[in-house]
Amino acid sequence: MTQSDAPQSTAADEPILEERLDPPPRAVPHWTGWLLLVLGVFTLPWTANLAVALPDKSEAAHYNVSWVGFDLILCALLFRTGWSLLYHRMYVEVTAAMAGVVLIIDAWFDVMSAPDTTEFVRALVLALCVEIPLAIFCLWVAVRVEHERRRRSELMVATVRRLTGRRKRPPQ
Repeated sequence: MTQSDAPQSTAADEPILEERLDPPPRAVPHWTGWLLLVLGVFTLPWTANLAVALPDKSEAAHYNVSWVGFDLILCALLFRTGWSLLYHRMYVEVTAAMAGVVLIIDAWFDVMSAPDTTEFVRALVLALCVEIPLAIFCLWVAVRVEHERRRRSELMVATVRRLTGRRKRPPQ
């Protein structure tokens, strides 16, 4: 059957619920994506400036509190992701993605801020054997959960469309 052979439908032939199944309006305006892309581009020269201007070494006040706080955030994300997976909570992909990104950041700064060769090797081994694989696992969880959510959503929409298509339309 070609496209010209297919029966032409009119607006009256469409199921009544079809209008309700249209995607909802955007949660944020379309221009916000462009704004973030432009800001990302403008961040590149700033980062290049920092690479040249910042000193190679620096002492930081509250260094231990910074790392403890960062690791507590990581722990909270891992706990929340695990709990959400165990109890089938919604939006587990968000915390899983956040945990994966924080693990990558943690690995980067552990390795790059190591004060000597021994600490550098220890941080590198920990990054390569624990933090990066765990980050990849968390990101895999996020992608799989999002994929399943989309699959279920498409299945639900198809089911509703099929069911509403079988019902008689109310008299006009």
